[in-house]
Amino acid sequence: ALSERQRQIVELLAQGMTTKEICRVLGISPNTVKTHVATIFRALGVRNRTQVVAVTQAWLHQQRLQ
Repeated sequence: ALSERQRQIVELLAQGMTTKEICRVLGISPNTVKTHVATIFRALGVRNRTQVVAVTQAWLHQQRLQ
């Protein structure tokens, strides 16, 4: 499961934000964002930000159907 901070980052990725934009919004360093993004990739079994958004949207859609 993703942490609250990681879920925040997924939301910002879904909005198309860059690492720099995410750091500004959350008040954390670029390295911290990159570490969270790498952890998110591993947790979701994906290789890039586009896949993070696709997996997340598919999961949310599935949740709505239940």
